[in-house]
Amino acid sequence: MVTDTQLKEAKKAITDPTKQTDIKGRVYFTTGHTLLDLVVGGGEGLGYGMGYASGTILRDHGDSGSAKSFKAAELVAANYYKYKDKFKWRYVDVEHGSTLDTQFLYGFNMFPEIKNDFEVVTVEDWDYDLNAWLDTLHPENGDVGIYVLDSLDALSDEDTEERKEKRRKIIGKGGNFDEGTYSMNSQKFLSQEFFRALASKLEKKNAILFVISQERDNVGAGMYGKKNRQTGGRAKEFYETVRISSKVKQFIGAKDRPVSTLLEITGEKTRHPRPFRKTLLTIHFMAGVDSVADEVDFLFDLRTADRAELKKCSDSIVWEDGMPPMDRDSLIKWVRENKKKKELKERVIAKWEGIEKAIEVVIPNKYADD
Repeated sequence: MVTDTQLKEAKKAITDPTKQTDIKGRVYFTTGHTLLDLVVGGGEGLGYGMGYASGTILRDHGDSGSAKSFKAAELVAANYYKYKDKFKWRYVDVEHGSTLDTQFLYGFNMFPEIKNDFEVVTVEDWDYDLNAWLDTLHPENGDVGIYVLDSLDALSDEDTEERKEKRRKIIGKGGNFDEGTYSMNSQKFLSQEFFRALASKLEKKNAILFVISQERDNVGAGMYGKKNRQTGGRAKEFYETVRISSKVKQFIGAKDRPVSTLLEITGEKTRHPRPFRKTLLTIHFMAGVDSVADEVDFLFDLRTADRAELKKCSDSIVWEDGMPPMDRDSLIKWVRENKKKKELKERVIAKWEGIEKAIEVVIPNKYADD
């Protein structure tokens, strides 16, 4: 149960969104989802903010179907409306695989055609493009920005591209090509050049880098090895400042016609001292992320802990004393129609902080004088 004190503290945390910073003065970018904002940002109850702090090198990894591109698009859309004309973005779709109708979903074209747009194919291209884009941001004028790479796995490197051409020419003439098929140069470039000092530059520019990474079977891992792997080598894991993993919990809708997906998001690496927090996140394929539905589920404990199935109590929910009970869908609709989203957010933050306070480890200063 949310106490009055917790609710008052939560209200303090919901300030002017365009001025939301943490104790270090870093700008925060909302994910478009209150609970995910708490997972990755830590929350103002901890002295941090809601969402991703400027300077973040973020990687979202998970298997196919975990809606990583959808979450990236929602991130851009949410901050497009949060920061308005001060917000700049670049979404690099290396795979040319995005089919999202962002005009329909969010009310603006997220992927406008740019005359003579620079094509990113290799890691070297990415390095040039990202830094050139960062140089267009002017934080002294209030600019903030998000750069999305979709995805790291699709990038090659200059040596590999040259070898491709060489292979095609040799095979085309009836010859044999035996110089191997895989290059480690991209990993070396990321480790030795690309990531160094990038977080500092992102923070100075009030920007973040969002990298999408696919999981693939780790063939030959053995009985005790990791079952999955990601492209990019160890450099990305060392230099990234935030990492989230995405896992499909269930598809929602008719058995053979799903309309939504329910994901479990884990903050595997964060910039605050509350790592490995999790949240469920609903994405409707025709409407995007549904923060309100997930907030209602969290606030009233409507889903099971293991499989995230809806409980029977979801048929009878009381918003406040004196009101008749409603089922889950009716309450979600009521919250939207009666402009209760801010109050719902306040209650959710208050409950989240109450849980954190209840499990907090408090010990005296180990090195203080007796």
